[in-house]
Amino acid sequence: MSTLNVLRYSAVALGIAVGLKTDLGLKSEAARKSEQKAYSDKLQLIEQAKAEYAKLHAPKKEASSGSVAKFDLEDPNLDYAKVILGAVDSLKQ
Repeated sequence: MSTLNVLRYSAVALGIAVGLKTDLGLKSEAARKSEQKAYSDKLQLIEQAKAEYAKLHAPKKEASSGSVAKFDLEDPNLDYAKVILGAVDSLKQ
């Protein structure tokens, strides 16, 4: 009878130990997922803020008429079409 009680209580203790281990594992996994979700939410918020900042503080383009005054006819890489169109646009203004 005492051998049966030892086996019975050993099984109960083993069941409790396995249950605690499983419970701690599930809790730590849930905490890790919660931290990961909070981190991804922060990253998404940062990306959204960067997009808004880029939209509000977009670099202003210079007028093309300013580039017409700064051309060199001796330059072999000169874009003649751009120079001519810039001159025409400056005449329209």
